[in-house]
Amino acid sequence: MRSLFTETRRAVRSLLKRPALSALVIVTLALGLGANATIFELVDALLLRPFTIPQIDRLVMVAETEPGNALDTRETVSPANYLDWKKQTDVFEHLAAFEWWDVNLAGPHEAERVSGFFVTANFFPALGVQAALGRTFTAEEETRGNHRRAVLSHDLWQRRFGGDRGILGTAVMLDAEQFEIIGIAPAGFAFPMGADMWAPLAFDFKTAARRDARNLTVVGRLATGRSLDHARVQIAVVAQRLEQQYPEANKDRGARVLTLVQGMRDEGLGPIVLLWQASAAFVLLIACANIANLLLARGAERQREIAVRSALGASRGRIVREMLIESTVLALAAVPVALAVAWGGIQLIRVNLPPRLVRFVAGWQTMDVDGRLIAFTALLAVATAIIFGLLPAWRAARPGLTESLKDGGRGSSAGRQRQRLRHALVIAEIALALPLLVASGLSTLGAQRFLNGSQGYEPEGLLTMRAVLPDAKYAEPGARLQFVDAVHDRLAALPGVRAVGVSNVLPASGNNSSRSLEIEGQPNADPANPPLVDHRLVRPEFLATMQIPLLTGRGFTLADTADSQPIAMITKAAADRYFPGSDPVGRRIKIGTSPWLTVVGVSGDVIHDWFGRRNHPTVYRPYSQAPSTYLAIAVRADGDLAGLIPAVRSAVRSVDAAQPLFDVMPMQQAVQERTIGLQYVAAIMAVFGALALILAVVGVYSLMAFIVTQRTHEIGVRIALGANRRDVLRLTVGQAARMTSIGVVLGLLVSAVLSRGLEAALVGVISSDIRVSLGFAAILIAAAVTAGYVPARRATGIDPIVALRAD
Repeated sequence: MRSLFTETRRAVRSLLKRPALSALVIVTLALGLGANATIFELVDALLLRPFTIPQIDRLVMVAETEPGNALDTRETVSPANYLDWKKQTDVFEHLAAFEWWDVNLAGPHEAERVSGFFVTANFFPALGVQAALGRTFTAEEETRGNHRRAVLSHDLWQRRFGGDRGILGTAVMLDAEQFEIIGIAPAGFAFPMGADMWAPLAFDFKTAARRDARNLTVVGRLATGRSLDHARVQIAVVAQRLEQQYPEANKDRGARVLTLVQGMRDEGLGPIVLLWQASAAFVLLIACANIANLLLARGAERQREIAVRSALGASRGRIVREMLIESTVLALAAVPVALAVAWGGIQLIRVNLPPRLVRFVAGWQTMDVDGRLIAFTALLAVATAIIFGLLPAWRAARPGLTESLKDGGRGSSAGRQRQRLRHALVIAEIALALPLLVASGLSTLGAQRFLNGSQGYEPEGLLTMRAVLPDAKYAEPGARLQFVDAVHDRLAALPGVRAVGVSNVLPASGNNSSRSLEIEGQPNADPANPPLVDHRLVRPEFLATMQIPLLTGRGFTLADTADSQPIAMITKAAADRYFPGSDPVGRRIKIGTSPWLTVVGVSGDVIHDWFGRRNHPTVYRPYSQAPSTYLAIAVRADGDLAGLIPAVRSAVRSVDAAQPLFDVMPMQQAVQERTIGLQYVAAIMAVFGALALILAVVGVYSLMAFIVTQRTHEIGVRIALGANRRDVLRLTVGQAARMTSIGVVLGLLVSAVLSRGLEAALVGVISSDIRVSLGFAAILIAAAVTAGYVPARRATGIDPIVALRAD
């Protein structure tokens, strides 16, 4: 231990003798470590520990599995299967279920849309949560007629009711039905993410017997002494039994047990975060190569010192150990700086988080520099010290005593083998940096391609909004039609409004509606798996309001009513796929359970959102022939759209004061919000690309500066023998250009492979767009050659007399 302390003290003294080099190594390593620490915190918070629920290691999710894909799916569960699981297992202390329930909340203030969930009575006990005020649900409240109770989230209680404790026992209107508030959840509890309230999941006899409607998410708490493996074995046995008892509904359907974290994890988030982690690892590898080159150069300068120590009896192992200690000291010195970089990165990410992710993805709120992050960064620093320090230490301590002692005190010029090694490290830096630059360029271009490309409609000048009519109040189609007609007329009468369109779904809204398709005279090859098309219910003014072109046939009119011939329009994508080479106008189709619909026209295609960038076949039907409770309204207006919002809300309230609007925003903002994930990915990839470029350029500059220093005598001789300064410049810059070119070629090969994976992961990315690869290759070459030019330019000013005298 004393020897280690002595060697560490010697290493610190040695590093202090070269403060500029030590500082460069620390900063370079801190950037690489900081990038990895930032992404590690994302992985830790979002994927590994997203929830702060007590004893979460005892909580599981139980899901059905899809036929033919039993190992990889986590399907929702039918009520009958859930109830049988609950009766036929003893491995769970609690087995609870919940179902999504967004709801219109009306009361003393303006009506609003809130996120709710129907939950079984044992939902809160299963999660180990008690009400902060009042109580949660009882088993008796799981029956129809007794179920109109509600527990409010702490946030909703504070925001909507001002934290009034007297709210308990009072009633609120939820989807036009009266519910009693019986409890307030504890502060910070919102499970599933975004929950504003919970109500009892009530099963009537008919619902409890259904096995074909899979709409429940099932979570459980393991019983004392039972493990995850026990649960998996028991659920598998029960699922097999239910498949045999109910083959029509459960054929080839199994069940799987996951940890709660695994089950609730956003499936689209993992690959993106892991992409960032891989990018951060690339940055760290570039930093390691950079530092290894710097330490190789320092080792070359210390060759005579090391040779003397070897002559005095120091073993090669001891010299390697001491140099590794120096590397470790540098790495540990970089940890505080890396943590500062990580803290800054975390704050930057949190400040710029998309609102939808903050609300609905768990874990963001726990992101911070904590003990786990500090431990990870320190361990990574030590591992990195071994990676970047071992090769220089081993090379510096190699046998070669006689040659080093003959060197006369001057730092020995690099041998060919060592020189090739340094060149290889710089080439590796370039080859690693280019794929990151290309990835950042492709993802940025993908986001811009969606934002600025043709959407199939004109988003500018559109104000959009959504509404959901409660079934209790608008059960009859006539009532829905009356509401929609009244809202349309009052919105159309507002000053500055040029057109109003109504649909069940708008582009960039984040929701969709699809139905199976049947074509008269063309039976489906696989009746069990018919083709799906997007399904839109629109008023006649919709296409004109959105400025979607009508290509052939006719659009809808007010004469197309529930009493007239059932009709439909289809998009060009649907016509091309299902009626290739023929005119679809006049043909008949069925959508889901609809009657036969006669196609009367073909419209242009519309990009729905960035998840479905490619045009998807779509069928339009007149809203009057199939009125929906789901409404999406587009108002085309002149002037300030934000200033129009109060008048729009007032117009809807004048029709129904209890009917809220939500997601009210200009269409351009909606498109921005729907692509925010892609933009976020692109922004972080751009940061990694910039770091990679900086580190690669610093690496080229450092190597060329060292080469110029080591070849001062040679350059002086060349100049003394008649070489002009342009020849010297060409010699030095040419060396930098050759290394960079080799690295770029290798980087292009790596980029070609990685860009295909990026294309599969991110919508909008086109891997075949070689302009991005070639453009960044040119930028990297130019930056690296410029970095090599600076020391080369200095070399042309060498005085041959001084250089020869120095030798």
